[in-house]
Amino acid sequence: MAVAVKAKRRQRRARLRQLTCAVLLAGTVTAAGAGLAAPVAAAEEGHAGEWSEVDAFVGGRLDATDTPGAALAVIEDGRVVHEKGFGEDGRGRTVTPDTPFLWGSVSKPVTGLAVMQQVEAGRVDLDAPVRGYLPWFRLADRDASDRITVRHLLTHTSGIPTAASGEIGDRYDNAPGALADAARDLARVEPADRPGGSFAYSSAGYAVLGALVEKVSGRPFGTYLHEEILDPLGMEHAVATEGDFTRERVAPGHRSLFGAPVPFDAPYDTSGVPYGHVGGSARDLARLALAELGGGKLHGRQVLSAKGIADTQRGHVDSSADRYGLGWSVGTLKGTGERMVWHDGALPGFQAMVVMLPDSDRAVIVLQNAYHQLRAEEFGDAAFGAAQLLAGADPRRTPVDPIAVALPWAAAALAGALLLGVAAPALRRLPGRRAAVRGRSRRRIVVAAVASVTAALGVAALLWRLPSALGGTLPMALLWLPDVGWGLIAAIALALLLAVERTVLAAVDLWRLRGGG
Repeated sequence: MAVAVKAKRRQRRARLRQLTCAVLLAGTVTAAGAGLAAPVAAAEEGHAGEWSEVDAFVGGRLDATDTPGAALAVIEDGRVVHEKGFGEDGRGRTVTPDTPFLWGSVSKPVTGLAVMQQVEAGRVDLDAPVRGYLPWFRLADRDASDRITVRHLLTHTSGIPTAASGEIGDRYDNAPGALADAARDLARVEPADRPGGSFAYSSAGYAVLGALVEKVSGRPFGTYLHEEILDPLGMEHAVATEGDFTRERVAPGHRSLFGAPVPFDAPYDTSGVPYGHVGGSARDLARLALAELGGGKLHGRQVLSAKGIADTQRGHVDSSADRYGLGWSVGTLKGTGERMVWHDGALPGFQAMVVMLPDSDRAVIVLQNAYHQLRAEEFGDAAFGAAQLLAGADPRRTPVDPIAVALPWAAAALAGALLLGVAAPALRRLPGRRAAVRGRSRRRIVVAAVASVTAALGVAALLWRLPSALGGTLPMALLWLPDVGWGLIAAIALALLLAVERTVLAAVDLWRLRGGG
């Protein structure tokens, strides 16, 4: 779930502050590898101190986010000039430039490249309706479905809402046809805007693009990527299929649990390859960046024409931050004004970023084996800041958002307060209520019960709607923010239990008032 869109994150933080207050009030509220390793080694030999500032900065950002392991690659002048591993993977092994990670939404530029290969082969027209290639494709609005083009999907202007990713994503489905099955499930999604009307980042749209490539190429999407992109570029540890995931022994990533990184050993997700489940090592991703900077060519293998590459890296539409091309975000590097082509990505447990500076023929790749959805900008600092250092600018250091730290504890505190409310009658001894009932009128008992039940149900409803107010769902919260998600579930369950308990106690009090006991 995760392009680094600055304006969107500012809005999210504002909503988080408002909703957290509501919760608190309610409840107490590289180019490297066998053929390319030598140039890297030559560049590194005797020059370790040259990169110490970059290494120290990246290491500091990893410490700031409690990330257990990461890999860094730096490209200059058409070659990988620096590589480094930091820390350990999810199985306690030392991270190296060959350690495989999952890349999250950095998969999208790979999918964009695959689509453009089909365009250059004459099998796909960017401005043709998607239904011309996938007759079964549709949203809940059939007319809108008919007008969505391939370009709309690539540029996130199809009208498919960002939240649709929650409908079809993170299902960890590896059955045959899983990708097409996920895309078919968009039939129940209402469009948020007309096709071409506005930018709305949509992983769901990229799932459709993957299904399109499968259909026109006649090959499973992961197989296509290997045969046409990953293998030709020599990406030896690339992951695009469940078999790759098993062969490379991809270690668990880490989610945050009350601020501590906890391994999350999720299975692979074939249904999510086009938008989030491509993976590989820092050296693999460096080879992709080298091809992108080299006009689609790396060591004699041309995966796309120079014109096609330039088109993918050109800003086609305004996005929430900078502009968006055909799979890439396009903008300027803060502090330098230099043109920047980049993408970040995240999955529960992983974060990845590629920052390319085409005018100076540089790139920075950072892969991390941890992620926190509410601290996304902090995770992005490692790559952005390293790129700024290379360009002679001050590196970005995002301060910790106190809301991100407080929200899990607020959810837990609310659940605790509700638990005390549920336990209160037992703590006061239920038999002792008899004397108290004698001095109360029937009206007072009913009014108190109605107020208590209404408040408890209101808290439950507020918490139930909280994830959707942030653009997600409760299952997504459980996956991406498990401490917050389970805190919300516990609080919702206890609020409902409290409403039932207060109803039962009121009924018992009324019965006793009538002389029943």
